[in-house]
Amino acid sequence: MINKFNPLVTCCQKNGTIVCMSVINLLKPLLAIKSPTYLEKECIDFCQEWILKNTSLKTRRIGDNLIAECNQNGKKPHLSFVGHLDVVPEHFEPIKKNNKIYGAGASDMKGGVAAFLWFIHQYELELCKQYHISIILYAREEGTAIKENGLYEIIQQETKFLKSIDLAIIAEPTNNTIQLGCVGSIHATLTVQGKASHSARPWDGDNALYKALPVIQYFADQVPVVHQVSGVTFSDVISITESQSQPGRTTIPGEWTANINFRYAPVHEDAESILIQHCKRAGLKKESIAIKDHAPAGSVIDTVFFNQIIRQLDQPIEAKQAWTDVAQLTEIGIAAFNFGPGLTAQAHLPNEYIEVKMINDYIIFLTRLLKE
Repeated sequence: MINKFNPLVTCCQKNGTIVCMSVINLLKPLLAIKSPTYLEKECIDFCQEWILKNTSLKTRRIGDNLIAECNQNGKKPHLSFVGHLDVVPEHFEPIKKNNKIYGAGASDMKGGVAAFLWFIHQYELELCKQYHISIILYAREEGTAIKENGLYEIIQQETKFLKSIDLAIIAEPTNNTIQLGCVGSIHATLTVQGKASHSARPWDGDNALYKALPVIQYFADQVPVVHQVSGVTFSDVISITESQSQPGRTTIPGEWTANINFRYAPVHEDAESILIQHCKRAGLKKESIAIKDHAPAGSVIDTVFFNQIIRQLDQPIEAKQAWTDVAQLTEIGIAAFNFGPGLTAQAHLPNEYIEVKMINDYIIFLTRLLKE
């Protein structure tokens, strides 16, 4: 449990919930720093300074990414806490209201980062008796291609360090459940060609939007395909997410394009082929389908230490029905799962918040890692 006798911690009792004000006092300045994707440096600087001031962990930078660690002797299991610092919503000043902390990235995922930073600070001595502890904080996770992702940059430059990790906990928003693996994500552009003409004489043209209707209907009719992996349920889902036709109020559109997104369970060896086959069934030719980017699914690497930590945390276990950087870690053989106090339903909302109770509970769950 939280050490109420530590003078660094200010706690109060409210509605039966212990609220650790020191965590909130870390989270609020973290939220106050603007950190949209590609502009995370100030936020990384803040975290590095905080770690150096409040722990004995050694830090090093890889661009706008940060690694901090202790117990580098290789004799203890290496447990790593991982989080990204870029956010999606437009920045707004953080506030605490009705036991919620509002701020851009509060749930996804600065709340989780603040919680594990404070946890490591508070229990560093006990943790380092049992584990080789590291922290990985990185930039450019939200909406970027894999090769622009900050964790990808770390993987390229710190392979030996990463290979030493026995388990990585990524503090993505999971409502304090343990979420295994992650779905893969493929984006492709679909194109239907017609012939433009004046709308007063549509017989001179061939309306590309009308020609696209069977394609749209095909994908509208698709239902999730479920797969069981390590006792949890993933779903293959495919959706048109963007759609445009040639503009012009008095023009019969000569072209229709769309973005299609295929989210797939970590069971497929060639997910791109599955997507292309769907598109062909919808009536498209192969030359009308262009794969734009592909983030592979994250597998479940079942190890003794992985299972030990899951048992100690003792939280509900689910599938991660979204893409996270678990995929990058498991691809190079590192066991990892998602576990964070953020609310999945709050991620990316313009008035994003995290519940104080969820942060408090998360830290209590993490203290279960201190059991010998």
